[in-house]
Amino acid sequence: MKRKVPVSVAKGILSRVPFQVSFWLCTNENLRSLADVSDALQKATDDVFRYHVNRDKNDFEVWIRDVIKDKDLAREIARVKTRETLIRKITERVDELSSLVKRGVKSKPKPRPKRKAKPKHKKKVSRRKSGQARLRIPHVAKLHTAKHKAKKVQRRAKHVKRHARQSRHKRRR
Repeated sequence: MKRKVPVSVAKGILSRVPFQVSFWLCTNENLRSLADVSDALQKATDDVFRYHVNRDKNDFEVWIRDVIKDKDLAREIARVKTRETLIRKITERVDELSSLVKRGVKSKPKPRPKRKAKPKHKKKVSRRKSGQARLRIPHVAKLHTAKHKAKKVQRRAKHVKRHARQSRHKRRR
């Protein structure tokens, strides 16, 4: 696991999930955290492992990716063939995240590139004959007046009524 994980995400990955989304092991155990999975796999037989991991599926990988939301670990165990390897990878991840939470080191996520702020509507100034400056407000600024909003709502309602009448007329034909 080479990517750094923020402490809050690490806590989420290590926490117990609700019973409704717990991992059902074919020995009738419900596993609710990565630590539970690791402990249960150490006790389980190879037949139990083969029930959940075979050529066609890997139930552990799917559950870890979709429920635990640890895509890095899920990617690592996607091609695991043996129970021992799966136990080792899960245990390593649990230890790594536990030490991160204990240290409380917050790793910063990659900074997003800053977007340039879109310029707001520029106020246009025109000169009168007398030399005084007159402020012209662009048409878009009119949208903010209550009167204009009310007119816009009335036009929309009129349009909806007209459309409803036209569609009823078409159905009658």
